[in-house]
Amino acid sequence: MELFLVMQGSSLIIPLMRNAATHTSSPGYAAFISYRHLPRDAEVACEVQRAIEEYRLPRHVAQAHQAFRPPKLGKCFRDEDELAASHSLPDSIREALAASRALIVICSPETQESPWVRREIEMFEQLHGRERIICVLAAGSPEESIPPILKTRLIPDASGVLREMPAEPLAADLRPEAKAKRKAELLRIIAAVAGCSYDDLRQRERARKRKRIALASVAAALTIAAVGVFAFQFHQTSEAALIAESKSLAAQALDQYAQGETAQAIETALQALPSSESDTSRPLVPEAQAALEKILALNPDPEQPWTPFYLFETDGEIVDVTYSQEGTWAAVLDATGTVSLYNADNGTLTGTATPHVFELRDDTVPARDWFIKAISPSCLVMGNVTGPGGVVVIDPLTNEVLLDLDDIYPLTAIPLENETGSSDFGLLTYGTRSIAAFLVDAQAKNLLAGAEMPVDQFPRMANLDTFCIQKAPARAYYALDTALVTFNLADETARQDTVSDATIQSVHCKDDLVAFAAANIENSSDGINNYPFSITVARNTGDGFETLWTYEDTFAVTVSTRNDTPQPFASVPKIVDILHCGEDLVLAAAGKKLYAFSLTTGEVVYEQEFAASIVAAQPCFVEEDRYAISLALSDATLNVISPLFDVTTSTDSSTTAVPFTLNGAWLGADNYGNLVAYLHTADRLNRIYCYLFRPFCDSTVAEEFTLDELLAYARQAVGQS
Repeated sequence: MELFLVMQGSSLIIPLMRNAATHTSSPGYAAFISYRHLPRDAEVACEVQRAIEEYRLPRHVAQAHQAFRPPKLGKCFRDEDELAASHSLPDSIREALAASRALIVICSPETQESPWVRREIEMFEQLHGRERIICVLAAGSPEESIPPILKTRLIPDASGVLREMPAEPLAADLRPEAKAKRKAELLRIIAAVAGCSYDDLRQRERARKRKRIALASVAAALTIAAVGVFAFQFHQTSEAALIAESKSLAAQALDQYAQGETAQAIETALQALPSSESDTSRPLVPEAQAALEKILALNPDPEQPWTPFYLFETDGEIVDVTYSQEGTWAAVLDATGTVSLYNADNGTLTGTATPHVFELRDDTVPARDWFIKAISPSCLVMGNVTGPGGVVVIDPLTNEVLLDLDDIYPLTAIPLENETGSSDFGLLTYGTRSIAAFLVDAQAKNLLAGAEMPVDQFPRMANLDTFCIQKAPARAYYALDTALVTFNLADETARQDTVSDATIQSVHCKDDLVAFAAANIENSSDGINNYPFSITVARNTGDGFETLWTYEDTFAVTVSTRNDTPQPFASVPKIVDILHCGEDLVLAAAGKKLYAFSLTTGEVVYEQEFAASIVAAQPCFVEEDRYAISLALSDATLNVISPLFDVTTSTDSSTTAVPFTLNGAWLGADNYGNLVAYLHTADRLNRIYCYLFRPFCDSTVAEEFTLDELLAYARQAVGQS
């Protein structure tokens, strides 16, 4: 039988979407200031305008942004006339929006009553996107002042479905009660308009402060020659200033550490400390030394078992993340089509590439069309679902291209079930009227076996979590709504069997047994909190399926998380894994619930309901008589639980709350067996934060370090000599 590889024609899997046209003319204004014409809002708008137009960028920042010559940002557009009632924006407003690099929205409770502010936001988003919109609070709370259009955005979930998710727009606080931080907030606005880091501008301000101190020191030195008593007084004042600065830098470093910016936190903490134990130019402040010791995480923290480790930052919004299970590298794909490779042990960037399969076209939707998948330490698969299609397989350790398949349309690639370290993988492809599964040997650069299944019509959205493959017996499975397609790779045949009354959401297999989760997400008994679902294990008899057992329950897809604000997260029923711990167990998750079933009998050997939906779950520390599960929940908590030990299920000893809203999470272990969590957050869509699990035990003895030892560890961590 001739295997399916090339199928021309339109895809029935995912309809193509065209991006809105973008404005490409050269911008003439630094920012367009949109506000309600009220005295209070107008005063804040004038203050923001003066700050932007009078600010001079530091030389190194101006050189890094060639569009800003000379180093002043330029003029702002602020319409001083109240617009008359009309259904469309005047041409002058449209032209100013098109010619502006950023949109600044002055927000107060009355802002939402202005149709002009809303229309200006909509027009700017069409022309330039949302990333350059900055909210400035002039009065009221963020909830009542920020326009609703900026509070949500459409984000694809793990299945590729666009869902309306909460958004956290960049906002500065210029309310009257925030006078103490007004200068810093104006600096944040300037940094956002300039497109540079807030730290770049803040460091310039700090340098100016130090220069002033240095000039004062010179003047004082001249005075010392004449009046000794004034010299002593100045010394006391200077030392007090340095102590205060060190304490401030220590607090800043801890704040950066809490936000996952570990490298920046270490550098800030180093500024707060003398260069060595013998350095007398700066007093040693205990708070600064304690901050550096905490950031370096040299001793486990009983209050924070999950600690910030490092972060990945890309030029575009992150599309997909994958990592080697052995922890040697991680790969990140962003919306520019760039794949960045990182050392998973320390987070350093080791290389970047722009594979031809990630070609940007007018109709490209990266989050829908592109994927990357780690198969083994020496195998990374990259694919394009639509457009030109194509699959590229490389060895990240040597950068060798193992396979380059142009004439193929992949849906996904996955490692083999029940095998670790193998570079063989399963590849699911599609055509106009068929789907096909292949067993691929990446190192041999060969498609080992494959089978094709004709289909009349695909479901509205392909669920890629329903594809699994194993080598012995050589079979692959893929769910189409309520049916399972079995690909018998040995004889290159395929069949389709209806096995469920509900849509199949997830599939795993072991030997001749198949475990699957099913639920009709659109139908529930009370809207959001009682979706019926089932977990089933069936035996493949060769000509059909024999059901061994089925478990039925309900789950919730929306939970109340932070500040009593509903945070939706579609945690659909999922077969997490099939693992062996004394007996074969099926690990499953649905909404807020986690289960472990006996694979053969269906007995519930473990069940726990959490306070929030499960974003990700991963078995860990699996041995013959014990296992544990690492978890990421939608209320932004990380946890490790073990069904065999009550202490891990009845206490919070392994729980840490992270200061983010999660879009997604990937859990695993590094090269040394330490648990890691890679988090994609809603506040910074171009960042991945890595957290490391370092449990504190009662027998743990805290090690003491000298200042020189701490400084050596810190400089090594940030690559300083």
